[in-house]
Parts: sequence; C-alpha cells; structure tokens
Amino acid sequence: MFRQKLKILFASVLLTTSFDLGRALDWPNWRGPDHNGISNESDWFQKWPSSGPNKLWQASVGTGFATVSVSDGRVFTMGNKSNRDQVIALDDVTGDELWRHTYSEKLTANLYDGGPNATPTVDGNHVYTLSKTGKAYCFNVESGKVVWTKDLKRLYNAQVPKWGFASSPLIQDNQVIYNVGTRGVALEKNSGRLSWKTGSGTAGYASAVPYNHKGKDALVIFAADSAYGVDLSNGRQLWKKSFRTSAEVNAADPVLYNNKIFLTSNSRDGELIELSTTSTRSKWKNRNMRIHFNAGVIIGDYLYGADGRIDRGKTVRCINMKTGETEWTKTNMPCSSITAADNKLIILTRDGTLYIAEASPTRFKQLAKSKVLNGTCWTVPVLANHSLYVRNSKGTLHKLEMSKMIVSPQPLDVQLAGNDLEFSWPAKGIFILESTESIGKESKWNEVSGAPAKENDRIVVRIRPNKTGQQFFRLRSK
Repeated sequence: MFRQKLKILFASVLLTTSFDLGRALDWPNWRGPDHNGISNESDWFQKWPSSGPNKLWQASVGTGFATVSVSDGRVFTMGNKSNRDQVIALDDVTGDELWRHTYSEKLTANLYDGGPNATPTVDGNHVYTLSKTGKAYCFNVESGKVVWTKDLKRLYNAQVPKWGFASSPLIQDNQVIYNVGTRGVALEKNSGRLSWKTGSGTAGYASAVPYNHKGKDALVIFAADSAYGVDLSNGRQLWKKSFRTSAEVNAADPVLYNNKIFLTSNSRDGELIELSTTSTRSKWKNRNMRIHFNAGVIIGDYLYGADGRIDRGKTVRCINMKTGETEWTKTNMPCSSITAADNKLIILTRDGTLYIAEASPTRFKQLAKSKVLNGTCWTVPVLANHSLYVRNSKGTLHKLEMSKMIVSPQPLDVQLAGNDLEFSWPAKGIFILESTESIGKESKWNEVSGAPAKENDRIVVRIRPNKTGQQFFRLRSK
C-alpha cells in the first residue's frame, strides 16, 4: 500500500514545473519598495515587435491619477465614478475584479479631469488609501472589508490643498504616515489610532519619504511652502527649508542622494541640499530640472527626469548630481513620467507613448518605442513581475507584457531514504518545495517542513510522507 502511494507521489512530482522568472518582484506601494521609483527586477525587457508590447489585459478603474500597487497576485488602484471614489482589487493574472469598495467623494475636476491622486499602499494583510478630502481607509487585502477608517481633515482640522490631498500612505514600522497637516500625521497602522500630528497647516502634494537623519529614522515631508525633516518617532521638526512655488505646488517627491536631498517644482529650480543637525545648506541649483508631478530617478550619480509643466513640458533631461550640470536633453517628449529597472529607463509620455531607454549619462539611447494608450497619461508606469501597468486619466488600465515567463521542467530527483522521501534539485535559483492533499483551483499548498540542505551542487529535502492520505508535491520559485 505504501509503495502504491509512492507511485502516485512520484508521478505528481515528476510532472511539476516552475517559472524561470529571472528576478521578478512585486511593487507594493508608490515609488516601489525602496521608495525611489526603481525596481530591482532583472531580465524583464525583450524588444517588442512593430505592433508594440503584448497587452495581457485591460480594466476600467474610473477617473483619477492613482497608479497601481502589485502584491501577492493582486493589483490595487483607485478611481472615481459618479462622484464616488472606488478602491479596486484585481486579479493580477486575469485582470478580473476581486473586490471594490466605494464611498462618496466629489470628482472635483479643476484644470484637469479630477479623481483620486494617491496610490494604495499594501502592507501584509492590509491595504491603505487616502482620498482628496482626507478620508483614510485600511482594508483587508483579500476581502476588501474595511478594517478602519478615519476622516483626517475633520479629526485634525487639516487644511485641504487646492487640488486635494495627493500623498500616498507610507508604512514605517507600526505606523502609517500621510502628508496631511503642517508636516504630516501618523496613525497606528493596525488600529488607526493617532500616533502623532503636527498642526493644521496646508500640506504639499508629495508623499513622505523616509531617510536616516544622523542615525535617527526620519521623514522628508513637503508642505505648501517648505520642506521639513521630521522625526519618525514623534513628528517633531528636525529642520526646515523654505521652498515657495507658484500656486503652492510642491508635488514631486523629494529624492535622496548620498545623504543629501533633491527638491524641485515646476516653478522653481531643482536644488540639492545638504543637511546638518537642524539646518540645511544649498549645494547647487539647476534651472533645467523643474519637475512638476512625478519625481525623477537617480541611477549612479545621475538624475533622469521630465523638466517643465505637466500641461506643456516636452523635455527629458539627465543631470549630474555631483555638479548639478546638465548632461543631455531630449526634446519632443510631452511631459513624461519615469521609472527604472536594470539600468533602463521606462518613460510614459503625456500622450501615451512608451519608451524604453538605457540609463546612460552620455546621451539618450532609445531601445524601444510604442503608442500604448490614448487620452491624458500623467500617471507613472509600474513594473512588477516582468509586466508593465499603464493607465490614463479616464481610468483605462493596461497590463503589458515586457518579457515572457518561461515555463520549463525543473530537474527533480525523488527516491526512498529508509521510510523518508528524499527530494533534490540543482542549486540554481530559489525554489520552495510545497505539498497539498488535493489538486484543484482551491488547492492549499504549504511549504514542506524541514530545512533544506545543500549537498554538492544540489538542494536536498528529506520528509516523512503522510500515510493517512494522498499527497502531491511541487517546486515553486520564490
């Protein structure tokens, strides 16, 4: 009987396949896991045909400018329909809707289409959002059930900026931080209880950025007319830098570089500042890098960003962060948003043209170009798990294939070792051995207990099979 079961076990194991993903990663929050607009994915780009990249699916998510967060097989974003905000969770593979939560919120179009500005933030089993009038929500990622909600404007008497709150929630330790009020407000992430607040002044539109201040966990927060250094533990001011701009539009996130901070706005020169304990000093200014909304990316010692107003700028530039000098300028690219991965720039223009280019300080080196969307495209593209997510202001969201997920048999050896089963496979890549008692859509796969050991050039796991029922085994790429 035991050997009959082993025949079934062997058949299941030998048919197991796994994805050769290169290095594929989730993107759980605005500006990515490192808060810098850069993905750590590798081998994600294959030059597409003349027809452009393959569209894997399309969804309609409502009017707005929130980009997506991708985590554990789910895609989260926001939009507005009929003066109701909607927080939407989609299946990453199919694009099918998993859940949707709506609440009353005016579209408030004001020189643009309107709708939510902030991007959902995923942390473990929770996803956090913020509306333009300060409604903060925490949802269960699987069910969409509201865990808690707070009206930050009402509770803390915060002034709403002209175009509404736009900062994406930032998770740090057990806190969720919003750019609401004078220099931010922090809530306990699991309960929504107040951790600290900083006054009722007018916030900027940028999200809070974490950094290390002389060994202390801190935040850079853009207010309407200043940038602040904020102690993460209590909200106290560490330093203040006056940064007055036209219409109080401090919207592009501060960008960190070698213990310094780059600040920019469409109506004020880009400026690199150096911090002391309680003050700042300007290192250089450059009039050629006035970013309106989407902060650029720093790769090595160079910043790549879109210079000019969102409605009429047409220039992408490369700036030397050591000297502040302009290295190159690329024109005829209507106000672009930029992210990066594997030393490549991913650029989406205002009119929906997608570029892939080398991140090179010598010149603009285009690798691929395709028109992928119509309408107004102010939302930064997101790369996750070898796919690119792009949307327009009316809520058309596309998932585009950047490179194929190659499915190949994983060489796996199974043999008896006394009363145990011995599984082994080549020590290349990161794989997990999993088991389930049945196979189907709702199968519950669990990691096989027992620490794997490396023996020569193979990974080996020995287990005692379950004698009370049938078991199936597979290798899954981590």
